Amino acid sequence: MKRMLFTGFASLALLASSLMLWGHDERLHGANAVTGQIVSASQDGMELKTRTETVKVKFSSKTKFEHDKKAVDQSHVKVGDRAGVVGNKLPTGEWMANEVLLGLPAPNPAAKSDSKK
Repeated sequence: MKRMLFTGFASLALLASSLMLWGHDERLHGANAVTGQIVSASQDGMELKTRTETVKVKFSSKTKFEHDKKAVDQSHVKVGDRAGVVGNKLPTGEWMANEVLLGLPAPNPAAKSDSKK
Protein backbone atom coordinates (compact mmCIF):
# COMPACT_ATOMS: atom_id res chain seq x y z
CA MET A 1 0.00 0.00 0.00
CA LYS A 2 2.80 2.42 0.90
CA ARG A 3 4.58 1.53 -2.33
CA MET A 4 1.50 2.37 -4.42
CA LEU A 5 1.02 5.64 -2.56
CA PHE A 6 4.67 6.62 -3.05
CA THR A 7 4.52 5.71 -6.76
CA GLY A 8 1.37 7.81 -7.16
CA PHE A 9 2.94 10.87 -5.52
CA ALA A 10 6.14 10.46 -7.55
CA SER A 11 4.13 10.25 -10.78
CA LEU A 12 2.13 13.33 -9.86
CA ALA A 13 5.31 15.29 -9.08
CA LEU A 14 6.85 14.26 -12.39
CA LEU A 15 3.74 15.29 -14.29
CA ALA A 16 3.57 18.68 -12.54
CA SER A 17 7.23 19.46 -13.26
CA SER A 18 6.94 18.44 -16.91
CA LEU A 19 3.93 20.74 -17.37
CA MET A 20 5.96 23.66 -16.02
CA LEU A 21 8.74 22.97 -18.52
CA TRP A 22 6.30 22.51 -21.37
CA GLY A 23 4.84 25.99 -20.80
CA HIS A 24 8.28 27.61 -20.93
CA ASP A 25 9.00 29.75 -23.99
CA GLU A 26 12.34 28.97 -25.66
CA ARG A 27 12.59 32.48 -27.13
CA LEU A 28 13.49 33.80 -23.68
CA HIS A 29 16.87 32.05 -23.62
CA GLY A 30 20.14 33.57 -24.68
CA ALA A 31 21.74 36.96 -24.86
CA ASN A 32 18.93 38.54 -26.88
CA ALA A 33 16.25 38.19 -24.17
CA VAL A 34 15.48 39.64 -20.75
CA THR A 35 12.65 38.90 -18.31
CA GLY A 36 11.30 40.66 -15.25
CA GLN A 37 8.46 42.61 -13.70
CA ILE A 38 7.08 45.71 -15.39
CA VAL A 39 7.63 48.70 -13.07
CA SER A 40 6.54 51.46 -15.48
CA ALA A 41 4.99 51.65 -18.94
CA SER A 42 4.43 54.33 -21.57
CA GLN A 43 3.69 54.54 -25.29
CA ASP A 44 7.42 54.53 -26.08
CA GLY A 45 8.46 51.66 -23.82
CA MET A 46 8.63 50.28 -20.31
CA GLU A 47 11.00 49.61 -17.44
CA LEU A 48 11.57 46.00 -16.49
CA LYS A 49 12.94 44.98 -13.07
CA THR A 50 15.11 41.90 -13.53
CA ARG A 51 16.83 39.89 -10.80
CA THR A 52 19.84 42.21 -10.88
CA GLU A 53 18.76 45.58 -12.30
CA THR A 54 16.03 47.69 -13.83
CA VAL A 55 16.33 48.07 -17.61
CA LYS A 56 14.64 50.44 -20.03
CA VAL A 57 12.89 48.80 -22.97
CA LYS A 58 11.98 50.80 -26.07
CA PHE A 59 9.12 49.92 -28.43
CA SER A 60 9.09 50.59 -32.16
CA SER A 61 6.33 50.42 -34.73
CA LYS A 62 7.56 46.88 -35.51
CA THR A 63 7.41 45.59 -31.90
CA LYS A 64 5.03 42.62 -31.56
CA PHE A 65 3.12 41.93 -28.34
CA GLU A 66 1.95 38.49 -27.26
CA HIS A 67 -0.05 37.21 -24.29
CA ASP A 68 -0.57 33.45 -23.78
CA LYS A 69 0.83 32.85 -27.29
CA LYS A 70 -1.82 35.11 -28.86
CA ALA A 71 -1.11 38.42 -30.57
CA VAL A 72 -2.29 41.43 -28.58
CA ASP A 73 -1.70 45.16 -28.74
CA GLN A 74 0.40 47.42 -26.56
CA SER A 75 -2.53 48.19 -24.25
CA HIS A 76 -1.97 44.81 -22.55
CA VAL A 77 1.31 46.05 -21.00
CA LYS A 78 0.42 46.51 -17.31
CA VAL A 79 2.59 47.63 -14.40
CA GLY A 80 3.14 44.74 -11.99
CA ASP A 81 2.88 41.99 -14.61
CA ARG A 82 5.84 39.79 -15.57
CA ALA A 83 7.12 40.05 -19.13
CA GLY A 84 9.88 38.86 -21.38
CA VAL A 85 11.53 40.91 -24.09
CA VAL A 86 13.22 39.50 -27.16
CA GLY A 87 15.32 42.13 -28.87
CA ASN A 88 18.68 43.84 -28.94
CA LYS A 89 20.60 45.57 -26.21
CA LEU A 90 21.63 49.02 -27.41
CA PRO A 91 25.02 50.62 -26.61
CA THR A 92 23.16 52.92 -24.18
CA GLY A 93 22.12 49.88 -22.09
CA GLU A 94 18.49 50.12 -23.18
CA TRP A 95 16.73 47.29 -25.00
CA MET A 96 14.98 47.65 -28.37
CA ALA A 97 12.08 45.18 -28.25
CA ASN A 98 11.27 43.03 -31.26
CA GLU A 99 8.77 40.97 -29.25
CA VAL A 100 7.22 41.47 -25.82
CA LEU A 101 5.84 38.31 -24.19
CA LEU A 102 3.28 39.19 -21.53
CA GLY A 103 1.70 37.12 -18.76
CA LEU A 104 4.77 35.14 -17.75
CA PRO A 105 4.47 33.08 -14.55
CA ALA A 106 6.29 34.17 -11.41
CA PRO A 107 9.81 32.80 -11.09
CA ASN A 108 10.24 29.57 -9.15
CA PRO A 109 11.91 30.41 -5.79
CA ALA A 110 13.32 26.86 -5.57
CA ALA A 111 15.14 27.37 -8.89
CA LYS A 112 16.84 30.49 -7.51
CA SER A 113 18.17 28.70 -4.46
CA ASP A 114 19.26 25.68 -6.55
CA SER A 115 21.21 27.90 -8.94
CA LYS A 116 23.25 29.36 -6.05
CA LYS A 117 24.63 25.93 -5.09
